[in-house]
Amino acid sequence: MPDPNYKSDQCCFAAKSSSIRLRTHFFACLLLVLGVACQPEKQRPITTHAVSHPTLLRAGEKILSKNRRFVYVARWYAPGATTATLDTVTMTASGVPCSHTPTQMCFEWLFRPDTLWSSGFRGSVGAVENKEEFWIHPPRYGRYRILELGPFPHIKLPAVPGGTWGWAVYPQAADYADLAWANWKDTLRVKFRYTLGSTVQLATPLGNLPCHRVQGTGTSRLGTTALEAYFHPAYGFVRLNYCNIDGSRVQLEMATVDMRPESTGKILEQVFWRPSNPQPPK
Repeated sequence: MPDPNYKSDQCCFAAKSSSIRLRTHFFACLLLVLGVACQPEKQRPITTHAVSHPTLLRAGEKILSKNRRFVYVARWYAPGATTATLDTVTMTASGVPCSHTPTQMCFEWLFRPDTLWSSGFRGSVGAVENKEEFWIHPPRYGRYRILELGPFPHIKLPAVPGGTWGWAVYPQAADYADLAWANWKDTLRVKFRYTLGSTVQLATPLGNLPCHRVQGTGTSRLGTTALEAYFHPAYGFVRLNYCNIDGSRVQLEMATVDMRPESTGKILEQVFWRPSNPQPPK
């Protein structure tokens, strides 16, 4: 005679088996989730969120439009160092040609007070922006003078991956030689060579941007320098990775882009200027 409890036992066994399967499935999913979460950081997709709202170009506008301001965070690495010293430099376009070189558009680098003097400093330099090319003078005052021996940020347009080009600069010893990194007499010839790579998706403080990757070298009798530059058609060079003549490295990364109604002189007055002989209030 069949056991009257048999069906009940089967139901109980089925319920237990189902419960075991559910728990097993749960733990398997949990292990899968943990396994994904614990993957090395380099294997996880890079995501960024814009920390500023950069001004996009309208039809007919240029990257170096009048009063357009670009703020760069600078990270300085001593030779062999893995930690950086931080700084900030600002580039503001004037929108007008340089008086001494009308073929170049004038812009100014604005330096923090602790870079040079207690009152800060600005340096006026030139850039070229047209259908054939885009290039700028790097910051080259104070400790940034070492960048004069590195490849200038430069890209040939339209951007064609695999393209190569070159040119040269002739820095004067009186302006750029320094026993701390390199010394020479009179004029030094530095030959630049560039190669345009493919377009890459770059994570920046402005968001994920498609950028053209340019690699450049600077060669002189003193040695070799290198630059890895990332160019965006609306913002210009958003990241510059330099390897300097003394083995040090510096990265300039664009943090914000906006339009400034004030002139650079007004910014200097508001931020840096302090009267040497303040008059007491009347």
